[in-house]
Amino acid sequence: MRDSNSHGTPSSDADGLTMTRRVAMTLLGAGTLAGASGIAAAQEGDGNGNEPTRKWNQDVDAQDHDLRNVGGLDAGGATLGNVRTAARDADVLVWQGPDGTYHADGVDETVHSGDDFTATVQAALDSLTDGRTTKEKVVVACSGTMGPHEWDGDVLAIDIPSYTIVDFRGTIHVEDEGEALIRPLRALNAEEIEIPRVAISGNFRSAVWFRSVSNVRFGHVDIRTPEDSVISATGGGVRIDGFAEGRGDDTIRTTDVQVDTAYFENVQGHAFETYAVDRIQIGQVIANGGGQCGVLLNDTSDATVNAVVGKDLDVGGGYAAFRLANGCEDVTCGQVVARNCARGVFTVSASSNATINGVNIVGTTSHGILIQDGENVTVDGGLVKNTGAEGVRIDSRSSPQHPPAEGVSVSNLRVVDDRDDPQMPYAISVTEGPRDGRDTNNVRVVNNDVRNSGAEGAINVEPSSVVVRDNVGDGVASGTVTLSSGSDPAARVENVTTQGQATLDLRAKVFDPPGTAFAYDHRFEYNGSGWDVVVEWVEDPGEDLALDYVVDQPQALVGRDPASGGGDDGGGGDDGGEVSWDYDTSPGVVDDFEDGGIDEYEGATGDYEVNQTSPVPSGSYRLEGSGGENSKLLAADLDRMPAEGTKFSAKIGATSDAQNAGVAFGSAKSLDADSAFPFHFARLWKSGEDDWRFQVWQRNGTQVIEQSVGAVTLGEFYEVVIDWADGELTATLNDPDGNEVATGTTSFETDYTEGGVGTRGTGLLDEIRILEDNT
Repeated sequence: MRDSNSHGTPSSDADGLTMTRRVAMTLLGAGTLAGASGIAAAQEGDGNGNEPTRKWNQDVDAQDHDLRNVGGLDAGGATLGNVRTAARDADVLVWQGPDGTYHADGVDETVHSGDDFTATVQAALDSLTDGRTTKEKVVVACSGTMGPHEWDGDVLAIDIPSYTIVDFRGTIHVEDEGEALIRPLRALNAEEIEIPRVAISGNFRSAVWFRSVSNVRFGHVDIRTPEDSVISATGGGVRIDGFAEGRGDDTIRTTDVQVDTAYFENVQGHAFETYAVDRIQIGQVIANGGGQCGVLLNDTSDATVNAVVGKDLDVGGGYAAFRLANGCEDVTCGQVVARNCARGVFTVSASSNATINGVNIVGTTSHGILIQDGENVTVDGGLVKNTGAEGVRIDSRSSPQHPPAEGVSVSNLRVVDDRDDPQMPYAISVTEGPRDGRDTNNVRVVNNDVRNSGAEGAINVEPSSVVVRDNVGDGVASGTVTLSSGSDPAARVENVTTQGQATLDLRAKVFDPPGTAFAYDHRFEYNGSGWDVVVEWVEDPGEDLALDYVVDQPQALVGRDPASGGGDDGGGGDDGGEVSWDYDTSPGVVDDFEDGGIDEYEGATGDYEVNQTSPVPSGSYRLEGSGGENSKLLAADLDRMPAEGTKFSAKIGATSDAQNAGVAFGSAKSLDADSAFPFHFARLWKSGEDDWRFQVWQRNGTQVIEQSVGAVTLGEFYEVVIDWADGELTATLNDPDGNEVATGTTSFETDYTEGGVGTRGTGLLDEIRILEDNT
């Protein structure tokens, strides 16, 4: 067997892990060796008694080592020195004989034999003592295959009960068809579980799914999805959440989880994800290629993460190697390394009290670091290089349900763009945001090196309360000014900042000192709309001098800084008005509901739920509605949203409970519950029996497209594609097999050219996505 810490490709050949029954019994401490006790001799041969008890790398009971010699054992050659391994501590051993049959053997009896790996492992687990309050152990000393599986009301899974240790010495190979319906390891409402190691390969729905558990420990986790095995709904790696009974008051939060190390390769969803978890400790996670986030913590508190390494994750999208979302609190991360990911670090939606002690982020297709809508977030040290958007962006979205970015600190970073064609607009940008009332405030940008970064500027600061000081290469303003000999003043630089409440300081040096004595002094003058820096001669050298300067904003903050923001939020009413937000319109997922909820949405949230009922066109989750035609749902603050000039798609479906299907777009920021049309929307609408219409409605209540499509299959997903050009819109409907069933083009003059997404009375909705071939 391969080393469990190796990152080599797991072998699908289990032949090397077969054994005879006598060897299996030996490993359990039964049969000819049943009377033996104690630990096998650490060494064989003569010794003088002066050697250490064992060499540092020598197997003793194979503790935390692989059973490297199991495949070569035979009954006649079994001796204490080569078979007394940790497996003998198991209550049940799962093994595979040379004929391919799987066996689950206890010390006293055979629990199960058969050709089904899943059934054998489950039988081993089910054979442990009922109602136990101490842990019992199953060792799976062979590899095995799960699948294929057809939907029968549940996914195919190995269910792990409470007070169980299960050690997988081989690889679980998942081989499904059609769509992913296998979750190899599952635990629901369980406690006191240990998995020292597990390796899973194939097209699982999610490899490990633990829900409402407590006191769980994983040793090493190795999860891979080969590129040639990806099928519909292939999902994430590890998901640990607290939704066994439901959400809200029914949430049973997961508590006390430890993960030593985890390696993920080409996983299609999030590599490692939590939701509704308290107290989790994660050692090292490596996510190599494929899916979305390396580590995503949702609504998770008291978490420590030693290191996250992400490579080629969600390229061109909006996720990050390390992401905190939906109200995470009290999180510490030692290091984040990201290469060619969408983002390196992303904190959002009220995630607060987080510290990241070091980053090494290179080549992200969007921001290196995005800190949004959260309090007391600190990034201290490291490198951000050659990003597709700002190296670091700190901002606040318009939603009143989340606090603004406040108390954020970014320090000791080297932010640089050394490409021939720099793409990073700013090294560090702090934006005020569009809220009414308090907005981004009390941010610290201190002691960073921003030289050679930012096509538009190194540091961009909008709020008045931001502290900017001691940064190499820039402050709130920087440049070179000529000190003119004989002039009074020697130089004036106008409007170094327009923040009237700013406290300013100047760092300056003469680039080429003259051979004579000189001296100068400076002051800041407010001109009614901004601050000028004025330089006066104390001693004129008799020649002009070039002065390099950086203006800092150290700020005199004594706790009464004014709230920033104010003014119209741009939402307007149905009578028009431009909507302008700052969000991503690049190709990628707008929402696929893989966070498991609709916390970002407002409106008739009680009429909708996120579930895992089949079919699911993308990932593991879908949105399902049960309300009437006018049941509106809106998200105005997702990271990515379509706008005029984009081409986007959504999967929609009708059900017997909700006989309409649709997706909304171009909405106002705040849902107008009294309006039937707070957004544009495209839908399938049931006009009569076997008479369904494909319609597009404009926000002013005008129907601009209607085509008959005949009968519609309930419970299946259709695809809507919207090509939203300037003043014109083309809408296309494809059936579940991908065949075009309707298309239409209409003039589409509207003031609402960007904004939120949602739905109105839909049965099913999933995978809202901005497409690669944007107009």
